[in-house]
Amino acid sequence: MTSGGRLQERRSLKYIRLAAYLAKQPSDVTRLSMSFPEFEAILGETLPENARFPSWWRNDPRKMHSRAWLTAGWETEGMVGEGERVDFVRRSDEDI
Repeated sequence: MTSGGRLQERRSLKYIRLAAYLAKQPSDVTRLSMSFPEFEAILGETLPENARFPSWWRNDPRKMHSRAWLTAGWETEGMVGEGERVDFVRRSDEDI
């Protein structure tokens, strides 16, 4: 495997951790607000610099990080306050 392939695999693994965290939330939890330090604890590393911009948090299934929360049944509602928190809402069955 090339070093680029290992990097891609490592990147996808960290977002799988995020998907797993979101998927294991109890079904009665329909909203979730997370801070950047909380994300980083789940991912095991710092968020990329681009995560400081609202556009990074779009619900775009073409982006690896976004697919993590979409696959787990969640969508972002965007950044909160000064951009240090992100709000998620659980998608309903009709949305999936």
